[in-house]
Amino acid sequence: MQNSVILITTAIESGTRSAQRKTSVLYAKSLEQIGLTGVLYTGGDAQSLAQFFDGLLLSGGGDLSPALYGGCAEASVSEFDSMRDAEELALIDAFCAHAKPILGICRGIQALNVFFGGTLFADIPNHNAVTHRITTAPHSQTAALIGTDFEANSYHHQAVDRLGHHLHASAWAPDGTIEALEHDTLPILGVQWHPERMTAHSCMDTPADHTSLFTYLTRRTPKP
Repeated sequence: MQNSVILITTAIESGTRSAQRKTSVLYAKSLEQIGLTGVLYTGGDAQSLAQFFDGLLLSGGGDLSPALYGGCAEASVSEFDSMRDAEELALIDAFCAHAKPILGICRGIQALNVFFGGTLFADIPNHNAVTHRITTAPHSQTAALIGTDFEANSYHHQAVDRLGHHLHASAWAPDGTIEALEHDTLPILGVQWHPERMTAHSCMDTPADHTSLFTYLTRRTPKP
């Protein structure tokens, strides 16, 4: 675990002289607490990166383009970046090919679902800037990592609709919204909440400490 290096995806923003890459410092801090090293993605060949890094953390961010899942360009869908969409889908593909662990957070769970052919709800009520209870499937990997019932933060207005191929839900909000998913065979876990804001000694939006969720990135599965 001490030697594992994790690639963290980044948002792209325009700058006065060039585009900028950014993401929350809390992702790397959460990894550091369990002995992992986080490195920010700034570009490069996805297959080469998947060979080098031990895991992929898909960070939170803006909406995915509706064109990726057959959705309509509604007014509620904003801030999508086609370049970031393409980069992250290529990274998911590459890390899957090498059977290396992927943890998707907020936007990340949505990117995973879309990659595997699933769809998204374009806009759901009562999930942005709130906290709510989450229940996990009792025998899921999600439950094994963080328990079966807890309060989580919520910073999203889109959510998983139809699950992608070989994915199954492993956690739900009280209104039935899918809050976590797992792959049937590959080391892939996605959560809709922000566990980097629920880690001791860093940031605690709720009493639940989800530092252990990041240990999923140390999981190893033989390549198919």
